[in-house]
Amino acid sequence: MWARVASFEGGDQAQLQKMNEERMQSGDMKPPDGMQRVLLLADADGNRRLFIAFFDSREAIEAAEQRFEQMGDEVPEDVRGRRTGVDYYEVLTDQSV
Repeated sequence: MWARVASFEGGDQAQLQKMNEERMQSGDMKPPDGMQRVLLLADADGNRRLFIAFFDSREAIEAAEQRFEQMGDEVPEDVRGRRTGVDYYEVLTDQSV
């Protein structure tokens, strides 16, 4: 398994959460092909977020990059914030204890 970690600063965290919930309920949320699950972490004090998307392979992440760019265009920057980085990581452990 692989993870794509995108970091963001700024934006409107409450509006982003509301927008995501509305898009999920309406069926308008169209995640990239191959994405298995997603984890969104927030540091409200620093107004930063990590968007972690999980895929079966690095190649699947690379194939999904165009959709991630489209998703960024669908959410105004004043809501999503400014993307400060994107990295890929191989997931070595993923377990509940």
